[in-house]
Amino acid sequence: MGVFVHLPVHPVWFWLIAGAPFLMPVVVWVAANTLKVSLKPLAPWLWAGCFLLWMPYLLIDLMDNHRTLRLVIGAVVYSLWGMALWIKRHYMFENLSAPGAKWYFPWAAAEFSVPNSTRILVRNIDSVSPWYVEKLGLRKLAENDAEKPGVATFRFKEDGNSIVLTTRGGFETGKTPILFTKKIAKMRDVMTARGVNVGAMERDRQGIQYFAFRDPEGNEIEVVEET
Repeated sequence: MGVFVHLPVHPVWFWLIAGAPFLMPVVVWVAANTLKVSLKPLAPWLWAGCFLLWMPYLLIDLMDNHRTLRLVIGAVVYSLWGMALWIKRHYMFENLSAPGAKWYFPWAAAEFSVPNSTRILVRNIDSVSPWYVEKLGLRKLAENDAEKPGVATFRFKEDGNSIVLTTRGGFETGKTPILFTKKIAKMRDVMTARGVNVGAMERDRQGIQYFAFRDPEGNEIEVVEET
């Protein structure tokens, strides 16, 4: 005999309010992808509204009555929080979409990963940055540290480690940058198709495959098979 879960009986408005924190980020996603206006200026107002309503929500949550008011304020707080977080993540990069060159289907794609944040010393950030975007698939963060001129930060994905191009030598520069990939043979084909002069496939003492190439300024970058 099957087991059925019976949800409590509530009016439609209850489910609309309770589902608002999940629906509003979807609304923001649709707006961001259909409107020709940036939603980024809304983020400070959404954070401010979330902050202002948070204390009243906590106070009402301690009361036994006012359940409807608690539901409404809670839904608003979490809706504002969800929308602000989505906007922050969506506008993290200068370009809203990843580089357009797609050589394989997503489920068969060869991707890079960065084990640690990496700093690469370059002479001219503006001239070399497009190469890192077009050839490696990196995306430049929209908000770089204004107090540190001569620095540009890139990532492969929102929650990944950073590759920092800098014109200032010193801390953690001069080391050979290492990128990892689970499909090293396919990634070598991808880099070749993108017009990069890649070196021969080699193996280290542990039998791990790797190859290398250089950026337009001559910095060597190694690609290592992730095991």
